[in-house]
Amino acid sequence: MDQPKTAKCAVETLRFTHGTSRWAGAAAILGMWAGLLTWLWPIGLGGAMPVGGDVTQFFMGLMSVLSESLAERRLPVWNDLWGYGFPGIGESQMGALYPPHMVLYGALSIERAYVASLVLHTLWGGLGAYWAGRVFGLSRAGSAFSAFIFSTSGFFVIHMPHPWGYTTGSWLPWAWCAAWRLLSDDPNGEPMPSTAARLFVLTLVLVLQVLPGHFQIAFMTQAGIALMAAWTCLDRVRGRSLRETARRWELAMLGLAVVFPLAAGQLWPTARLARLAASQRDYEYLSGFASTPFHLVSLVAPNLFHRSPLWRPIVWDPFHTSPEECLIYVGIVPLLLAILAVAREARRDPGVRCLAVLAVVGLILSLGPYVPGFHLLIQFPGFSFFRAPARWTLPASLALAILAGKGLDAWPSWERPGRWLGVLAVGAVLWGGGVLGLIELALGSSTPSASPALARGFTRAFEIRPWADDQTFKSVTDQARKPVLEGGPRHREARSFEQRRFEVYRTELTETAFLLAAVLVVSGLAGVAQARRFIPIMLVVLTGADLWLLGRHRLVDVGPLRPLVEQSSVLARLAKEPRGTRTADPMRNLPMAAGLAPVQAYRTLDLPALPALTSLARGPLAPSSQGEIAFRAMRATGVGLRVLDPTEASGLRRRGATDFQPRATLETLSDPVLARWLLGANWNPEYRAEADEFMILKPSEPAAQAWFVPSTAVPKSDLFDDWNGDPRPVLDLIDRARPLKAVVRSPIDWDVMVDVDEPGWVLISQLDDPQWQARIGSVDGRSDEPANIAPAFRVKSQGGAWQRVFIDKPRAGAVLRLSYDARDLRLGLGISAVSWLVWLMATASFHLASHLASRRRSNV
Repeated sequence: MDQPKTAKCAVETLRFTHGTSRWAGAAAILGMWAGLLTWLWPIGLGGAMPVGGDVTQFFMGLMSVLSESLAERRLPVWNDLWGYGFPGIGESQMGALYPPHMVLYGALSIERAYVASLVLHTLWGGLGAYWAGRVFGLSRAGSAFSAFIFSTSGFFVIHMPHPWGYTTGSWLPWAWCAAWRLLSDDPNGEPMPSTAARLFVLTLVLVLQVLPGHFQIAFMTQAGIALMAAWTCLDRVRGRSLRETARRWELAMLGLAVVFPLAAGQLWPTARLARLAASQRDYEYLSGFASTPFHLVSLVAPNLFHRSPLWRPIVWDPFHTSPEECLIYVGIVPLLLAILAVAREARRDPGVRCLAVLAVVGLILSLGPYVPGFHLLIQFPGFSFFRAPARWTLPASLALAILAGKGLDAWPSWERPGRWLGVLAVGAVLWGGGVLGLIELALGSSTPSASPALARGFTRAFEIRPWADDQTFKSVTDQARKPVLEGGPRHREARSFEQRRFEVYRTELTETAFLLAAVLVVSGLAGVAQARRFIPIMLVVLTGADLWLLGRHRLVDVGPLRPLVEQSSVLARLAKEPRGTRTADPMRNLPMAAGLAPVQAYRTLDLPALPALTSLARGPLAPSSQGEIAFRAMRATGVGLRVLDPTEASGLRRRGATDFQPRATLETLSDPVLARWLLGANWNPEYRAEADEFMILKPSEPAAQAWFVPSTAVPKSDLFDDWNGDPRPVLDLIDRARPLKAVVRSPIDWDVMVDVDEPGWVLISQLDDPQWQARIGSVDGRSDEPANIAPAFRVKSQGGAWQRVFIDKPRAGAVLRLSYDARDLRLGLGISAVSWLVWLMATASFHLASHLASRRRSNV
């Protein structure tokens, strides 16, 4: 090709890429934000919100407690609606100290605050990725391209139901670019803030990333910065002196270290709770939900293994992982551009080298137990805290997104880039085809006519898995041939995966096939002079279409942006009950949104209080010994309502067991919305009325949460201290106990009316926590004296128990006052306040000293 024409084409394309007006940056950001809002549609501006799954069953109820506490101008140090009560700040999932949460959930309704948080954090993460692109030397258009890729990548698609994903994930690019600015010089030659200012910005960003809770992404961010700092020392960025490079490495490490005292307000209560919970984080736990080398095919075929439920027992469960955790995808075009950028630009661009290292390390760590040394790695702090190694694909995605922007910017300067793009596209086709061929070969090897050597090879390969369980290669192939019923009750069809696999392949790979074909067409057009200048635009359009299609397959349903109690008739019914009424139901945390307390609530850090007894409260209700036990368990756990989902209600109707008079009343409510939230968007495709019916059972006896157990009623003196987990002795004990009136004045302030004529125990069905204190005395409070709270029914040294207070003598008209003193939060906030004061003074002094030294050098 003629050299002047090549140069002219490159200049024109760069003009498109870099922009020429002073408004080019704003236009690039607004264009990127418009793309993100379109990707989210109809969530947000479309008047819709995420529903179903963890959105409604975990987070909406939890965030309603935060909203309630903010409205009452207090912090949710104790969530009295969470099972039998639980430390609200320590569990961290509410992110009660996170400033955006305080603003949004303090000013808006629960649903609007939830959606606003999702939309704003998505835009914020996009803006951070744009800034990161600029810091790593990208053009405005290249930065916007990278930002869109990162914010719509596979991680955010599958983790959209989890607020911690987009809240903490949105700070990742801000932290990385703040660290890179500290470690290197500005690649665009623009003036840089002082080193002290850059260090302060880095620590501020890292602290804000910690405060939303669920600290895994924050740890990954910090590990990435540590790796970035180590790499710059090895790489000697821009030929800077080793002394200067080491100094900046030391500053970066200092910035990481001070995050912990600065964020102690959140970290200290969580550390205390973690010590109490002392959950078993063994190899089995920490290795779960990892990517496998097999599943990395999602880099080029994101829908493969993710659309059909028939895959789960074949390619997910045997590898102890799930499609809800594994989706590494940044788009086909961005992946190919990133590979080309590393191949073409790594030699002359230190940023490309660093990003390549970050991407490769992230992908390797996402493989978890499939990487040699995993046993040793999980002995180190941070790695020993968190499961789901597949989440390491988030930092890998950011690195790949910025590298893709590098590739887009550098495209005009490369020689014959279209040819190499086509070669990589063919490689992607071969990769996907190879995975399908492997599946077909595995199925074929398990047939009677197959080669015994081939079958033995697959069996031995399967045995290499890093777990010892009952899964075998034969059991998996048998599962692939097991018929599965599909369709509604009137049109059910039993077909196996083996019978349906070609239909599954076609459904999951059609979009990928069209995109790869389009990439091959574009690679061919790159050799046509008239089309060459438009190739970057084509690549951007293909990427937008690719990631928009991926976003249509997100693992969350959408519903109208309205209060949940207006959408669900069951929730509306529950909201009529007094606040704090305990429920036994299948909804996990959702009843909290109606002000009720589900005894089977779900938590991550957990102190399980009498889980066996709680399970009995949701046991079968049919007239039998089991039904009797269920009613006794509801009485013992203080359950005021029992909610039965459509499957449970249908079972009762089939057995004709719907008359519980006089011990309970039974209501039937039709609630198709709640049925789909709980049972999936495809529940009841034939719209049968009975399939959407819930039942609400209300015991006639008032629910009690405190009991008096006379000393003479305790069969063994050590029953409270040496419980083996069997709920039957607890039921027998409660049967002999007398209910006491308990007045919950606030979540952290209880009054239990004690009027007893003999010594005994006041038993309170509330989670034991060392920060609860008790006093007993008269109603007017003039003669109060300390009382000792002890755990009841704790199994050996495990965390989790109810509370008991010994009454040593008869008392008439006494009051047992319980109060929760959040000492851990006070100490954490005190550490944070002092640390921020010291840190501000230190960075200000550092800035002043640097400024004076610079002036002295300029005067000389």
